[in-house]
Amino acid sequence: MQKKLWAISFLLILSLGLFAGCAPGITPEPDEPEPEPELPTTDNRVVMVELFVAPGCSRCPSAKSDMAQLLDEYGLDKIVVLEEYAWNYPLSSGWATPETISRYSMYTSDTATPDAYFNGLNQSVHQDDSSYNNYKNAINQELEKLTQITIIASASKDNSINSINISGSIKNIGINTFYNIEIGAMIYEDSVQLGNSIANHVVRDILTPVQVESLFSGETYDFSFTSRSEDLKWVSNFNNLHIVVYVQSPNSLTKEILQALYVE
Repeated sequence: MQKKLWAISFLLILSLGLFAGCAPGITPEPDEPEPEPELPTTDNRVVMVELFVAPGCSRCPSAKSDMAQLLDEYGLDKIVVLEEYAWNYPLSSGWATPETISRYSMYTSDTATPDAYFNGLNQSVHQDDSSYNNYKNAINQELEKLTQITIIASASKDNSINSINISGSIKNIGINTFYNIEIGAMIYEDSVQLGNSIANHVVRDILTPVQVESLFSGETYDFSFTSRSEDLKWVSNFNNLHIVVYVQSPNSLTKEILQALYVE
């Protein structure tokens, strides 16, 4: 009897051991894949501020300070600030460029800085009226307008050849059709030594705009830009460059900037 019980016990233990050996262990669930980083995009209307200045301008430092305060207050998801040097001959000095001079003349025939434009000629604050309150009022008026265009964009930098590639798309989320608009991009540098002070948002390159003949409601348009070393020859610190992409209607009465996006 004992031998029989022992045999039964042995067979039971053996079968349990075999079962345990064949049973799969608890397999951990695979890790969730890392989500793709979201590309910078615009959800609301962003005000593009173009502040035209000059290195020797006595009123420009206070205007720059006001803009810096407003940028801190609103953030890059509501305003972008670009300092474009309106003149500084010879051009070999690197502050003014043919592109910034041409852009200034597109807005005005005057030559008095500081001169600020908000979404093109939608709002402007000229030299004698430059102040924090006037700048703020112009920004608020533009922020109240409906968003009609969205921008999605990304950029990559190649430090070995000082090249920047920018690509993305724009979409017409309004009900109107836009004709003969442009997609543009500016590259600016922060922390540039200017005498005893530091200049920020210094536009180093304005890329040739992409022409869009028409953009119907709901339509998307893809774009790409490349800025090369010869265009960025005045840059002091390539790692301290930043990019703004914008959509402008250059043939409209106000040369309106419909949307802007800080890329990086």
